[in-house]
Order: sequence, then structure tokens, then C-alpha cells
Amino acid sequence: MNSSDDAKTAFAKRLNDALTEKGYPQRGSAQRLKREAGFDISDRAINKWLKAETLPDHHNIELLAKFLGVNFNWLAAGQGEKITKPSPSELIKKIRDIENGGTRDSSTAPKGTVNATMFESSDKVPILSWVAAGSWSNVDSVCFDDAIGEVSRPRNLSKNGFALIVRGESMLPKFDPDDIIYVEPETGLFALKNNDLVIVQCNHDTEATFKQLVLGETSDDMYLRPLNPNWHEQKMLPMGECNLVGKVVGKYVEY
Repeated sequence: MNSSDDAKTAFAKRLNDALTEKGYPQRGSAQRLKREAGFDISDRAINKWLKAETLPDHHNIELLAKFLGVNFNWLAAGQGEKITKPSPSELIKKIRDIENGGTRDSSTAPKGTVNATMFESSDKVPILSWVAAGSWSNVDSVCFDDAIGEVSRPRNLSKNGFALIVRGESMLPKFDPDDIIYVEPETGLFALKNNDLVIVQCNHDTEATFKQLVLGETSDDMYLRPLNPNWHEQKMLPMGECNLVGKVVGKYVEY
């Protein structure tokens, strides 16, 4: 195998690994990439990248990196970190800006997001908008930069946990509209059990959604359902079409 073949094989491995983490099935990835990432090329050409037959050009690697949420240099050549994490000083600066009334770049703020005071103590959890939650499929840490509010932290929630405000009636009677639920993002797909309550982001949706997970014998048998028996759609998209955001581990209750 020559150096060109080595480069193709290494790139294909990085690409397939990133696709797997994003929730893409082994089969049909080329068709979904073309449809969802906006490639102006054939499925066959994309399959050649996945099978280590050819390398994409610079422009297409940029499209792939942006769509998959990974660094260009890592995807192109295996250099640097897979995902760049903001340094502690950058996060502290963002937090201080929010505390001092600073504004965010409106082009990056999810719709419905407002600035919230950052609490340095660990007894608070950020409440995210459903749009912001949809962007945390590969969450490393949740920053109050994306919060629309805050709520008390339960003992069983990790440092990266967050909260959401329930909308609609699909999860009645257990969850009413405006209930606050706690989400644990440090939960892998294989750790989930039948009937677990999950937050997922599916297909082209910009927002996350809250449903119950039903397991089958294989991953192809998994699907989502509402708790409300009167909801119009009782069997929803298979998990293979969705990215797991986190598992719902509790509800905020005041007496």
C-alpha cells in the first residue's frame, strides 16, 4: 500500500468514525450526506470517500467538517484536536461578559435565547431553549451562554447537565406544559434501557424533542413514542434517524 492509499484509508476511517458518532447508519450514509449536507456531487462519489477509494477536495472536506462538527485539520489530515474546546479563559470571559450585561453575537444565538446571570457555584443548572438543546448532541460542557434561565441542581446530575421547559401535551399526564425537566447528556446510546425518557434531535429539525424510547431486538427496531395515549402519532422516527442529546433524569418540583 502506497502513501496515497494510506491517506485514503486514514481519511475514510476518520470520516466513518465521525458519521457513527453523529448517529448515521453504516448503510445509506452517502445518500443522507448528499441530502442533508448539501453536496453537489453523486452518491457514488461520496461512497468512494467512505470506502477509501478517493479523497474529497478542500471544499468538500470543509463542508464535511462543518456538517459533522469537527475540525477541518483533523478531518483532512488527522492533525490537532477532533473538536476544539474553548479554553478556560475564553469561557470565563464569556461568563463575565454576560454578568456585566454584555451581548452575544446575534448571528450565533439560537432563536429565543436571552442572556442569563452565570452562577459560579454548582447549585444551579442552565435552562436551555429547545433550539440550543438540539445543538448539544455531542455535548462536552453546557455554558450559561446558551441559557434562558436557571434552576436548582439535583444531586444526580453531572456538571454538564441542563434543564428544559416542557412544551405541548405529547408527554401528558406525567409531564405538563411548562414543567422543568433535567437532562443528563453523559449517557451513551447503549446505556439506555427500554422506556427511558430521552431528548433527541432528528433529521433536519433545529430543535430537540422529548419522547420515550422503545427498544427492540436490534437498533433498527428502536422507535420513539409520546406518553400521551391520545397523541396523534404513537410511533415516531427510529433512533437511527436521530442524535441522542441526553436522558431525562428528573423533574423540578416546587411545594
